[in-house]
Amino acid sequence: MTTYKGINGFAVQSVATDPSPLDEGQVWYNNASYAFKLAGFNAAAWSAGGNMNTTRRVFGGNGTQTAFLAYGGYDGTNNITSSEAYNGSSWTSTPSLTVAVNDSAGGIGTQTAALTAGGYTQSPPTAIATSQSFNGSAWTNTPSLNTAREGLTGGGTGTAAIVYGGWAYPSPVTGATESWNGSSWTTLPATMNTARWAHGGAGTQTASLAFGGADISSVAYNSTESWNGSTWTSLNNMNTARFHLTGAGIQTIALAFGGTTNTPAVVSTVESWNGSSWTSGTNMTSAQSQMAGHSNSGTQAAGIVAGGVNASNTIIATTQEFNEAVVATKTITTS
Repeated sequence: MTTYKGINGFAVQSVATDPSPLDEGQVWYNNASYAFKLAGFNAAAWSAGGNMNTTRRVFGGNGTQTAFLAYGGYDGTNNITSSEAYNGSSWTSTPSLTVAVNDSAGGIGTQTAALTAGGYTQSPPTAIATSQSFNGSAWTNTPSLNTAREGLTGGGTGTAAIVYGGWAYPSPVTGATESWNGSSWTTLPATMNTARWAHGGAGTQTASLAFGGADISSVAYNSTESWNGSTWTSLNNMNTARFHLTGAGIQTIALAFGGTTNTPAVVSTVESWNGSSWTSGTNMTSAQSQMAGHSNSGTQAAGIVAGGVNASNTIIATTQEFNEAVVATKTITTS
């Protein structure tokens, strides 16, 4: 008769506590709970988080799944200054921005040490170069960008950051890249290979990934570029062209969430980047675009997206959380 020991070369251990760390496929008997257990996978999944206090779209955000900051945006009538923080389950109001703006750069810094730059103002309707920093208790104006623009993407920390791309409205879309040293912005010689706005991003000041976005006519791109601190390099395309998406992870391991396609349609599509190519991931529970996410902080393993618009282009306060597949303890049953 075939036995577990015969197949694996060892018997099922009897232990009082579950082993740690787990090894996929491992089987044991827990003699304290009188149960056979194994190390199996919990599948990658999206789940609902707490709703934001303020419905908003095209706004900035940065942090992690359990410590996220959202600020500014458009509430359907006006640009807003309100800011709020997420602790993994609920949102709490925080001090407001100094300037009401939407579509400013997110993804720079942490929940208590954030930086945002650029964006769009309503009066007059134009892209701006304003830069603002947050220290956990207040927002403060900091030196402005060299190129005013909206729909740009950022990465890095509050003292070593980068922004790239954007729409220099009413001028054209740009591929300009600027770096921040904690006190001023410097325009770098290298520009993106494809000028774009409303694109996704992941990474740091010297190792970033840009993907998706659109041209001045809001025609979505699927192109991908990487930044090594001095030059932009074109890489393999995404499977689905879209803009107003967001992302998570680092330059070599990233995720792209949601966005708007050329149909046009707001989608729940998720793609995973392994450093060389994109593959389909676990889709969001509902379509979402123009939202904020932890585009350049946290990890690929635990993502968050909040606010934006749904498939009907209605502004929402929805929060969705993503957790990748992990090895977990499972109890063996006969049912």
